[in-house]
Amino acid sequence: MKKLQKTLTFLTIFLSTTFANAQSITCNDFSILGFGANPFNSGYSLIHIRMEGDSMDFISYPYISLVTDCNGDTIATGSLSFFGQMGQTVQSYPVTGDITNACLPINVEYVYGNTDFETDTCTFSLNSLPTALTCGDFIPIAIQADQSNTLINISMLGTGNTYISNPRISFVIDCVGDTIATGFINSSGQIGLSAQGYPITPLGNTVCYPITVEFIYGNTNFETDTCLLTLDATTGTPESSIIESAISIFPNPASNEITIQTNKAIHENNYLIYDYQGNLILTGKLISENTFVDISSLSNGLYLLKIDDHLGEIFKVLKQ
Repeated sequence: MKKLQKTLTFLTIFLSTTFANAQSITCNDFSILGFGANPFNSGYSLIHIRMEGDSMDFISYPYISLVTDCNGDTIATGSLSFFGQMGQTVQSYPVTGDITNACLPINVEYVYGNTDFETDTCTFSLNSLPTALTCGDFIPIAIQADQSNTLINISMLGTGNTYISNPRISFVIDCVGDTIATGFINSSGQIGLSAQGYPITPLGNTVCYPITVEFIYGNTNFETDTCLLTLDATTGTPESSIIESAISIFPNPASNEITIQTNKAIHENNYLIYDYQGNLILTGKLISENTFVDISSLSNGLYLLKIDDHLGEIFKVLKQ
């Protein structure tokens, strides 16, 4: 009995603390990123919704009740979900039917339980779909391995609103073409300008490099795309390391100006600086071995810099 009382006391404190820290969520905290086919249920679809807020924020029983197309016709309905959604995440919600060829804009009615234990309803409009990604937008950056997990971390370019659905690693082959690991079905997605670890069966103790990773994901054109990504060392150095090692940024942190130092091979490419929400803040062209970028007008914080979409690595720049 004492053990049960301790457990109930702990749960009471935990739930009280959680809901005390959580904020009431409004419709402004959600955005619809896109939709596509449901790989787990042929002929049906998934709609991808991003939830902002703090990671402690939580909604209960969220689902999509209704989807209408550009003509106002009902093209899909959803059903009650017993799973919630945390802040700072993306979740894919199933709806009836294949809506992948729906005329835009579509309107989505979204229902969820707020932290005040009341049911709220939001209506979102999706006017266009984000640009489809290509294999050049994915860079394997590291391998993490321990006794229970092996993860291959993959960096994704794009923007803060670019989203892929159901990404996974299907298999890994070594330098002689032998399959040395396989991956798992993944029901979540990944947002642009982020890195995500994908689980695989454990690698052996001795692996010959480079290894090739088959990466599968749902693109914005409603098709499943497949990429072959290469790591040439256990440290996770991507195949494009020759290009990336030719780029350096200093000083970092910086207050007023940064210098992007490159070799001649990538002159005339554009640099792009994003805030941490994926909004494009500054852009320009690499004009010489040393390109000076004025960041004095930016607010203090962390920014992300990349050199054109096809050149791999994302660099972090701290403005202070």
